[in-house]
Amino acid sequence: MKKRFLSLAMSMLLIAGMAAGCSSKPADSGTAVTDTPQATSAPADTQGAAEGTEGTIDGKGTSLTVLCHSSWRTEEANKVFDYVADKYNVKFEFEEVPEGGSGEEFIYAKVQSGEVPDILWFQGAQVSVLNMGEDSFAELSGDWTKDYSDIILESPKQTVNGKLLCAPFGDVTTFGMCYNKKVFTDNNVAIPQTWDELMAACEIFKKAGVTPIFTSGAAGNEWTLQIFSIDSRAKMLLKEQGIFDKLNNHSAKWADDEYSNWMLSEFKGLFDKGYTQDTFLSDTYEDAQQALLTGSCAMYPQATWVYSELAKVAESKDELDNIGMFAIPSKDGSATVAYTETPTGFLVPSAGKNVELAKQIAGALSSKDAMSVYYQNHSGVPSVNGIDVDLLGIPKDAYAMIQAGKTQSQPYMIYSVPSLATDIQAMLAGDKTPKQVLEGTDNDWDTYAKDNKNADWGY
Repeated sequence: MKKRFLSLAMSMLLIAGMAAGCSSKPADSGTAVTDTPQATSAPADTQGAAEGTEGTIDGKGTSLTVLCHSSWRTEEANKVFDYVADKYNVKFEFEEVPEGGSGEEFIYAKVQSGEVPDILWFQGAQVSVLNMGEDSFAELSGDWTKDYSDIILESPKQTVNGKLLCAPFGDVTTFGMCYNKKVFTDNNVAIPQTWDELMAACEIFKKAGVTPIFTSGAAGNEWTLQIFSIDSRAKMLLKEQGIFDKLNNHSAKWADDEYSNWMLSEFKGLFDKGYTQDTFLSDTYEDAQQALLTGSCAMYPQATWVYSELAKVAESKDELDNIGMFAIPSKDGSATVAYTETPTGFLVPSAGKNVELAKQIAGALSSKDAMSVYYQNHSGVPSVNGIDVDLLGIPKDAYAMIQAGKTQSQPYMIYSVPSLATDIQAMLAGDKTPKQVLEGTDNDWDTYAKDNKNADWGY
């Protein structure tokens, strides 16, 4: 385990962009009752607080409502909310929705109807503006912004049309191949740099009786199936000059993209070659974590957020450190980099009852002080500068890739891809072809273009 100090230099390795179509984790359905004290107090007089700095905020016991996906309420996140509630004299009342389309549609409808929370903890600025409108959210500011680089704050996850709408919360996320180091060592397998090398490694593991690549395709876990496709966007950006400009202006279609078709075909090929488990359609995200830790599988495509889940079930730091991450190989190795994205975070609906106080509290939740509490209970690569963290296992490897220039930040994508997860699930079940999955993406984008009256789309 090695101490890493995160600075502005690390953040400058990132470029602005957006990853769409991937939820952070699975969630239970339904609306949950908050485990923090609820209150029915009237909105506070926040004028005095609005004129001060975050350190002078007095929420006067006001209860602020927070709408979010239920799975985002992790132990480390809850500690931040508790810290801010105590420091700034506010209470938080949570309304939680499941991941996926049903939860997102609920959020969109709620905001558009004007029945809004004080704080929306969601996918970020661009996705929120795309689906709910720019005027739905208040512009943010404050001293807390000084601890973030412009590269983070100006990312479309945080800023749209020059307005900072989303206060970042959490890690710089890296997508890649999680792997059991001991399984690799025991079978004399080196980290693959090309797809052929990855397939050769899979053959070795298969002969050794180890599942080469675990796939968690059970109902409710479809989001985990998107990793290969999302990661491939980094490869496309490097290998296909101007491809995202063409996709964004509708002069190219996803269904015709060579690399996207190749990646999905290879993903399907893992099943044809016996390189994943037969029970993939009933296996879950949690099953994958156990398989990684115990060594019954060698690899699992995922993002750095899985580390927090592994930390809950690992029996020791040594077991946790035994799970590493490497970049998913590109076709020929020339673009073997890991896909990296900036955080989601907190937006303040402009129709809320406590807008000024909510703006300040959103900033307080993202402040370096609050993030210091977060990283006392969490290991990841912070988006905020000046946080001293202990990294091991997956976050350590992800940070090493960032430092070595082996990552590529997300490209700018004009629209999101809500159909991707379930379409890939259908492809793996044999009900869709890779091209049909990509046609679903084109259909998503056509729908967004029509709904947003995109004059440049050719309609």
